[in-house]
Amino acid sequence: MKVLIALASLLALCAGQLTNLTNSQELDPAGNFRLSWEVIAGTGDIVLEIQAKAAGWVSLEIVTDDGKYADVIFGGYNDEFSFGYLEDWSLEWTPGAHLLPIPDASKDLILQSASFSSPNTIVRVKRSLNTGDYYDVPIHSGQMPIGWSYSTSDAYDSVHAAAGFVYVTFF
Repeated sequence: MKVLIALASLLALCAGQLTNLTNSQELDPAGNFRLSWEVIAGTGDIVLEIQAKAAGWVSLEIVTDDGKYADVIFGGYNDEFSFGYLEDWSLEWTPGAHLLPIPDASKDLILQSASFSSPNTIVRVKRSLNTGDYYDVPIHSGQMPIGWSYSTSDAYDSVHAAAGFVYVTFF
């Protein structure tokens, strides 16, 4: 019985994953960071895929329109130990302060896949467009400010190799 329950859960999970995402935007002018996405019709969910030419972590910041707050997606694939990782963080900009993200107690991200195949780290996550969580930024129609960064290391405290800020229209 336990095997049937596990198999049913696995089939349900696989059925909910998309293979091709129809929207994408190169966020890095140098061509090293691409965001692809798909809003899943009728569900209120979005799948986001980050692809960076980097061997370490990747980060995507969904920023409020006033630029004061960000919902941080931080993840990667540790090829040394063969596992994907994902963190759900938030960041509040305080004038004159050093910015460090804080963990979001309500984990509203689902890691769908993570991989590294030189030179690319790819992380795919699913989340609700509006989680209702105070620490998450709702994804809305029209342009949204987005921050991005990546590192050459999987160490959480490693400095980014590149970072930037762009506007993305999700729908």
